[in-house]
Amino acid sequence: MLTGIILAGGRNSRMNGRNKALLIFEGEHFIERQINVMRSICTRLIIVTNDASYYKKWSKDDLIYIPDIYEGHGPLSGFHAAFTHIETEYAWVVGCDYPKLSASAALWMLSELKTSDYDAVLPVVDGKHQMLHGVYRPHRMLPSIIQRLESHQYRLSGLLDSIHWLGLGESDWIEAGIAYQFIEDVDTPEQYIALLQEREGGSDHVS
Repeated sequence: MLTGIILAGGRNSRMNGRNKALLIFEGEHFIERQINVMRSICTRLIIVTNDASYYKKWSKDDLIYIPDIYEGHGPLSGFHAAFTHIETEYAWVVGCDYPKLSASAALWMLSELKTSDYDAVLPVVDGKHQMLHGVYRPHRMLPSIIQRLESHQYRLSGLLDSIHWLGLGESDWIEAGIAYQFIEDVDTPEQYIALLQEREGGSDHVS
């Protein structure tokens, strides 16, 4: 019913080349935490990466690795690669730099999607849509993604102009009783340090 997709093909340039998926938080690699959370509600997992060797130790029968088909065009390429291989009607897509994934949030977005005609349901916090913690109808969206890639329109947020989507804001999450810290990502060394400092006496380190 629901496939979990982790986009792990970025260049990590803002992290000075460190692989964000392999950063440590609360004793686990980011991607390890994500796999464990997503496995709790997803029937299958896809990791989009051009080098699967980093992640093989977490492999099980429910997890496959696929590379970008349109290489070098950011998250939109990852969406395309995953959506090309997906079999379920719904997909939960996350970036590998989100260490606080919320299965509860994903299930709520999925319920909103299943009872509507939207193509996607996304968190919108501080006025910003969070496409890398959203739930999607991949088969509907794939033609628009291909069109944008072939016309060299690579900005991920531009995809929202061609789909029917619902944004859930802060008040929606509060009313649902779901904390929305899950939208916090880690793009820079400074953000990673701030994340670790949230834990009093934390001893995490970069692997």
